[in-house]
Amino acid sequence: MNALSLLKRDHSVVQSLVGKFDRTAKGAREKRFDLFTQIRRELQLHLRAEEEIFYSALKALNGEGRRIASEALKENREIGQLLIQISRLKPSDSSFDEKMEVLIESLDHHIAEAEGEIFQFAAENCSEKELQELGRQLEARKKNLDQQLAA
Repeated sequence: MNALSLLKRDHSVVQSLVGKFDRTAKGAREKRFDLFTQIRRELQLHLRAEEEIFYSALKALNGEGRRIASEALKENREIGQLLIQISRLKPSDSSFDEKMEVLIESLDHHIAEAEGEIFQFAAENCSEKELQELGRQLEARKKNLDQQLAA
C-alpha cells in the first residue's frame, strides 16, 4: 500500500473512534475513557511513524517539503501534548471533555491539512515507487511500535 493510502486509512480509523466517542453519552465516563485510550494508541502509532518516515522523506525533497514537514511536526507535537494531558486525567475530571474537544478539533485540522496540501505535495514530488516504499516502511515501523507498546 502506498504511503498516502496507508495514512488515509489511519485517519479513517481515528475518525471512526472519534465518532464513537462523540456518540457516547457524557455520563458514560468509563466508556469514553476507553475510547480515548484506543484513540491515543492509534495516534501514538500513526504520529510516530508519520514523523519518522513520511515527514523525514518530505523534508529531503526541497525547501517547500521542509516547510510543510516542519509545520506538520509542530502540529503533531501539539496533538502529542494533548494526549499526555488527557492521559493524566480521570474520566470524571471536569476538564476531560474540554480537552477531548480540543484534541478532536486538532485532529480534524491535522487530517484536513494532511489529506490536502501535504498529500498533494507528496503525490507531485514522489514517484509511485517511492510512495510504495514509504508505505512499506510506515507499515513496518507501525508494527514495530505496536509490539513495543504491547510489551
